[in-house]
Amino acid sequence: MHRKAQVRHLARANASIAATDRAHTSRGIIATLWALAFAAASLIALGHASAQNADAEALFVEAERLESTGKIPEACDAFEASNRIEPRAGTLIRLGQCREAQKRLVSAWSAYKDSLTRVKDPSKRQLAEQRIAALEPRLSYLTVLVPDESRVDGLVIKRNGKPLDAVLWNRAAPVDGGVYTISGHAPGHEEWSTTVEVAVEADKASIEVPRFKELRKLVEETPAGPETQPEAVDAAPGMFTPRRKAALGVGGVGVLALAGGLVFGMQAKSLEDEAFMLCPDPEVACADAAQAQDKLDSGRSKALLANVAYGVGGAAIVGAAVLWFTGAPKATSERVGIRPTLAPGYSGVDVLVRF
Repeated sequence: MHRKAQVRHLARANASIAATDRAHTSRGIIATLWALAFAAASLIALGHASAQNADAEALFVEAERLESTGKIPEACDAFEASNRIEPRAGTLIRLGQCREAQKRLVSAWSAYKDSLTRVKDPSKRQLAEQRIAALEPRLSYLTVLVPDESRVDGLVIKRNGKPLDAVLWNRAAPVDGGVYTISGHAPGHEEWSTTVEVAVEADKASIEVPRFKELRKLVEETPAGPETQPEAVDAAPGMFTPRRKAALGVGGVGVLALAGGLVFGMQAKSLEDEAFMLCPDPEVACADAAQAQDKLDSGRSKALLANVAYGVGGAAIVGAAVLWFTGAPKATSERVGIRPTLAPGYSGVDVLVRF
């Protein structure tokens, strides 16, 4: 019995050792997997950071090239883009110098201030601190004054299209020199906007926001009752209807035609008289017979034109008369009344027509 107990104890001990070995093996495998995953993630992060560093460096070199060729705005944008990809103290200092060249003193001052949060090189720190101290007395400020009487529910103030936090109201904020648009709106009120110009250096500008005008109600409710009478609207036609206007045009053409016929008739009579003066007796030969015949021919042509013009003018005058009398305005017996009707739960317009 004693030996059997020893055997059972030994078996349990071996099983415990085996279980312990399996647990250690599992933990070792898990630890190995975690280590491999961490290494892979580190390699990916290093690769991404390396790509970012390359992009930032390329932009930095491009900014230096642009700056050397005098393209200051483009160079500043490139320095700023490089810093967004990989913030560095050196890039921020170069950005500050570039903004100074642009005469954007506040932007330069901000870049130097930001560089102090990253700088490790003592010489760069000293340069940034010197530029900050030199720029601070030269900064310009803009104050947007919002009095208590101008503050209404939902009031939003914007500076150059961007909302201005209420914390910055009534505070002098450093800004670059230039023209600024200050605008605002609030529910139920008219929108408001104005501009203010800030000098590049050492200016203290301010603008006060007025109380916005309240929008009037588009429809004023008025009680409708039986005593309310519709207002008659008479559309009195004018004397010159479209047909009568056409009559005036046709009549004008007729007058011109008659005048032309009169002129042609007078010319025909004159030519005929001249022909008879050259050869008074048609039965007797004369030396100017050819010339007289030419005048007679011309006279007959003028007479034909005169007859045509008289015919056209007469027809036009008759037509104008017909158009004038038939185009007389017609008297209407309609009467139209419009009455707004407003009542609890109902609004509308009543139209009354009388014949």
